[in-house]
Amino acid sequence: MQQQMSKLSILPNYSIDIEMTYNPHNFALTDLFRMAARINKKRQFLFVSTVLGKHLAVRPQIPLLTGTLLAMLYQQQLTGQKEMALSAVVKALKDRANLDEVQKSVEGTIELTEETLFIGFAETATALGHAVFNAFHSNAMYIHTTREVLPDFEPFITFEEEHSHATSHRIYTEEPEFLLQAKRIVLIDDEITTGNTVINIIETLRQKFPLVKQYAVLSILDWRSEQQQSIFKQLEVQWDISIEFISIMCGNFSCSGIPSLTSMQPNLRTQATEDMALWPIQVPVDRKFYRSVAENGLVNNQPYLVATGRFLLTSNQHVAQKKSLQAIAKQLQELRTNGPALVIGTGEFMYVPMQIASYLGNDVYFQSTTRSPIYCTDDLGYTITEKIAFESPENNGVTNYLYNLQSLSYTELFFIVERIASKEVVARVVKALQEATNAKVYVISMDELEVER
Repeated sequence: MQQQMSKLSILPNYSIDIEMTYNPHNFALTDLFRMAARINKKRQFLFVSTVLGKHLAVRPQIPLLTGTLLAMLYQQQLTGQKEMALSAVVKALKDRANLDEVQKSVEGTIELTEETLFIGFAETATALGHAVFNAFHSNAMYIHTTREVLPDFEPFITFEEEHSHATSHRIYTEEPEFLLQAKRIVLIDDEITTGNTVINIIETLRQKFPLVKQYAVLSILDWRSEQQQSIFKQLEVQWDISIEFISIMCGNFSCSGIPSLTSMQPNLRTQATEDMALWPIQVPVDRKFYRSVAENGLVNNQPYLVATGRFLLTSNQHVAQKKSLQAIAKQLQELRTNGPALVIGTGEFMYVPMQIASYLGNDVYFQSTTRSPIYCTDDLGYTITEKIAFESPENNGVTNYLYNLQSLSYTELFFIVERIASKEVVARVVKALQEATNAKVYVISMDELEVER
């Protein structure tokens, strides 16, 4: 395709030049991302995805279909044959129309001939990786990396992501024998910038999976330079493996100028609300009983959900878990009114609330909290115009953010939390949500255990 050049202003005196080298489905840049400044000395810009449901609210079918598109492109690479429904998926993502209809028609329809392990990268791509996995019918396993530390559980692997806000990744599983059945390994991230993280994890995986010779890396965006791409060609020879990169859009970029980050940013909210109530789910769900330790040493003793894929999901397990999520959505539908609703996930806990949101009907949006500190300003045309900051409800002491909550006049917010470490912390989050919107806030506790205040 002909190379496309674009210059995007991020802030006054700070811009990015983008050269698109691969865009076979002719997506507009804003179909997939917008730009913002990041409060991070290592890297002061951020590609803010318009399809992930991380920093910006989206219809939940959009990240599900984005994962499906990557799954179809992967299958096309394997078989040499175009997936029949690929054009319909691309059109739905471009038009933001017929999303539910298209998603239901393609979910779980792709067949794999060999056992394949799909690995999503925390924090941002846990749901994207799960959405890729969701597109396959059989012979698939899913697990995602985590930034969390489980002190009573030896990680299966550990690797580093140098440029990230939080660098260490771990994979925990009770069933390494299932993982080791994999004939192929597929890594999923929202964006590949240098490829260093991919090198780190493949180098680690090769020690655990000496017989696996075929790797694939799926991403929405691939920004690797020619030199960085050539490094992978050398590694393929050196390691005697193949590494296929499959993306929706590829290109190069360069930033110019210096961001002037001068406006006041919100501080942590400290005041709690008096009328917070938890809505415990009435559906049996499968759990894993492990404690975690946050960066500041605070311990969370509440159990994890099996449905997240944090510890491993097979195709058959995934089908059973989705039935539970549909039942939870049916319970939440009783709280819906006529206006738009927002389902909020937390940190790495993205896919479960996103899937629940997809079952809640029309005019429902999804967004997740994030630990990524994005610069906020109401300058005309800037991407992130407002944000709230609060402690993570699962990892107390870790600052989380939610952005652009006022982009729609929501009537309900469903704040779905996997593991409530402290009711007091959640109460402060509710207060912040109430101050930011006029919506009714429901805290959905995925935990049946009593929580100490």
